Amino acid sequence: MRRVDLDGNLELVETAAGRMWIPASDRMAYAEELAEQGEEEYGTDNKGARPGDTVLDCGANVGAYTHQALRHGASLVVAIEPAPWALECLRRNFPEEIRAGRVIVFPKGVWDHDDTLVLNVPPGMASTAATVALQRPAGVEVAVPLTTIDRMVTELNLRRVDFIKMDIEGAEPNALRGAVHTIERFHPRMAISLEHRPTDPDTITALTRQLWPDYSVECGACTNMNEHLQPVVMFAHLVTGSGSR
Repeated sequence: MRRVDLDGNLELVETAAGRMWIPASDRMAYAEELAEQGEEEYGTDNKGARPGDTVLDCGANVGAYTHQALRHGASLVVAIEPAPWALECLRRNFPEEIRAGRVIVFPKGVWDHDDTLVLNVPPGMASTAATVALQRPAGVEVAVPLTTIDRMVTELNLRRVDFIKMDIEGAEPNALRGAVHTIERFHPRMAISLEHRPTDPDTITALTRQLWPDYSVECGACTNMNEHLQPVVMFAHLVTGSGSR
């Protein structure tokens, strides 16, 4: 990863996925995120984003997965991100796609009700600052707005939601509960992060089946989390014969 330009606290870097603006203090964390996308962590073929999909990228950060979803043929990606530094990077990284209506930058976090969350931003950890599950060193605090996926879908007048990617640092159960009507209406395929709490594989998979019993749920590759193996991502889709997408 090579720096091309520097603008205050943001830097433009050359990556395998092209040029991207990122927080200048966060290069290592972003390199890890790029590696995850290179491994197609959030699914390929029938599990991930497909041509023509409307995709909700919950926890878009600076847009690594937004870029991947577009590359897979998504017709619209809603890049959902509350952190102000990441929002500025998103707007710089997708100016043409935003003008063309292929990317919508949504400047709030997703939760189970409208609220405000105080983000703690430790030095060098801007990309994972919006955590509600992990203990992090003290840093700068910033208040950001929260809403529900259901309210956002109504506000943006989305006529379909085909795929939801969600990696929001421990807020996944809350955001899923705030998406109950969207799930009932569209039955989107989903890829949900499970790596923030040891209980995530049990609680998030159970919550997903509770929200829509016809979902088939399976886990992806595992990682070593606090000396035990834990799935990184849960995939959900409708079972064959129930109007699968």
